[in-house]
Amino acid sequence: MCSFANTEPLCLNGKVLGLEFNNYNDCILEGYNQAHQILSNVDDEEVNQQKLAIRFLCKEIKVEKI
Repeated sequence: MCSFANTEPLCLNGKVLGLEFNNYNDCILEGYNQAHQILSNVDDEEVNQQKLAIRFLCKEIKVEKI
């Protein structure tokens, strides 16, 4: 979660959800779904004052098959 209330964005340390997707589209849609759920549980006033937003990445991770 990031705050854009100041000149420079301030982002909290993130976490890896460990979800696996077959393609980028599925990942990005789930990212927006998760962001919506998180922000829906934060007080409107705090979201507005801190100008909160969720930052997420969908990136491919190569895993060696054993």
